[in-house]
Amino acid sequence: SSAPCCSTCLPHLFAARARMARLVVLGMLGASHPFAVFAGAPFTLELFPKELAEERGAQCLDHSPAGYYIRVQDPQRWVVFLEGGGLCVETVDCIIRAVDSPTGSSKYWHNHTTPENNHMLTEDSPLNPFANWSHVYLPYCSGDTWLGNSKGPHLTLLGLQMSGHLILETALEHLANTTSFAKATEVVLGGTSAGGIGTFHHADWFAEKVGQLAAVAGATAPRVAAFPVEGIFFPAKFPVLYPEFAVGLRQPVDDFLSDWVTGVFSPTWMHAGCLQGAKTKDFEEAHCFDISMMFEYIETPIFVLTNQFDKLMIHDMGICLSCDVESTPTSTSGNYMRFFGQLMNQTLAHFHTVRPSAGIFATSEYHHDENFNGFFRDHEKKISGVSLRSAIERWYFHGETTVLLEATCGDPAHPMPCPHEATSGTGGFEGAASLR
Repeated sequence: SSAPCCSTCLPHLFAARARMARLVVLGMLGASHPFAVFAGAPFTLELFPKELAEERGAQCLDHSPAGYYIRVQDPQRWVVFLEGGGLCVETVDCIIRAVDSPTGSSKYWHNHTTPENNHMLTEDSPLNPFANWSHVYLPYCSGDTWLGNSKGPHLTLLGLQMSGHLILETALEHLANTTSFAKATEVVLGGTSAGGIGTFHHADWFAEKVGQLAAVAGATAPRVAAFPVEGIFFPAKFPVLYPEFAVGLRQPVDDFLSDWVTGVFSPTWMHAGCLQGAKTKDFEEAHCFDISMMFEYIETPIFVLTNQFDKLMIHDMGICLSCDVESTPTSTSGNYMRFFGQLMNQTLAHFHTVRPSAGIFATSEYHHDENFNGFFRDHEKKISGVSLRSAIERWYFHGETTVLLEATCGDPAHPMPCPHEATSGTGGFEGAASLR
């Protein structure tokens, strides 16, 4: 049972909840990987023509034209990848992005700094099963987890614009008009962190959209699959803030981001199936922002890549500044990390129950998404002897059920994260064995 909160600790807890808004922003900003110059077939920056961007609303926070980086290789197989990079929760954060950052303005995008060596777009690594496909990288400049659906300025953001969904839609249409994309036989949608959120929400819409573009081109609809990386915001019954956890409370911060996204961002684009489910099952549409709520409505084949111990959510969003891979299992911070890991495992088990065909590759590492970048590039990650590449190939190319949860480290009775260099663990959460 939850311990009662004394009157002296209430101000601290309320302050912690208020502070969460800032930490969501500051923590999630680290989810975006800087562009890096890398040898190989080059990317080319394609900015939308100004008139097209204005007409379609495909603009960054500062109203500059959005666009994408493209590398054409296999003309029939394409990866479309959504960049991550947080969520601007307060007006000042959006302004900072718009004034002097590529996360808010395309004025800071350049041809000579392209998204090489980035997750599924790694071009010359044998660890990436999509290395030889054509690659499209959408830089994230809308601050809205790719869900903004506004063609004009937001009064609450002092005139800035949030149009992530419109940017993606315009990019697909532009690709169809300028490349062989509309006649592709296989198309994969991926994204990391905030881009992972966008991937979950857009998977079904994306499949329908590329099918429509194929029909216009007189082609057959392509095979479509989604690969969200670290986009599970949030596991069910989270976020529970560490300062509250430390005094025995387990009450999650209800509807924090859901209300913000559907309020400040409005109009917001969210998964149509979940919105319909909200009507039939009588829950608030805002809850559809939560991945643990909307996942069961996804119909497109989907392969989930995540860490069981997400550092961003534990350390930054949960405000557990003492949480670390070296935390002792029975310390308060260790208990909090294990608490989060259990919630993530329960959420993945739910995913498997409602969508048995979904692929899952969940490490026991204490990271957000940065380790997965390496898994596609130069660090072969294996779970139960199966590498990430092999797991994707088994699921995508061979249709095999592929659900891999890495065993945890430390005392099996107190499951904790494993070091990045570890090859295997011996522990696990209750019920996790059935998913391995």
